[in-house]
Amino acid sequence: MTYLRIKELAEEQGLNITTFARKAELSYTTAHNLWHDRTDQLNRRTLDRAATALGVTVSDLFGGKPGVPQESDQGSDEGYTKRSGV
Repeated sequence: MTYLRIKELAEEQGLNITTFARKAELSYTTAHNLWHDRTDQLNRRTLDRAATALGVTVSDLFGGKPGVPQESDQGSDEGYTKRSGV
């Protein structure tokens, strides 16, 4: 499962939510939601600001949880019912 590493990356730099929000020029609410990985949708501008504030690339903001297999978009039919004769 993919998750946001913002809290992890920010704490490595000694930042808390408030200082991260200021540095990234984000509202406290947005920073709090990113910090706690409580987002249903991600805005590219928000991710760019967060990455710039933390001195990393956008792709560095994402990580996989240890022990949890990554799902692939290709080759997995799990959860789908195949229809014959279509």
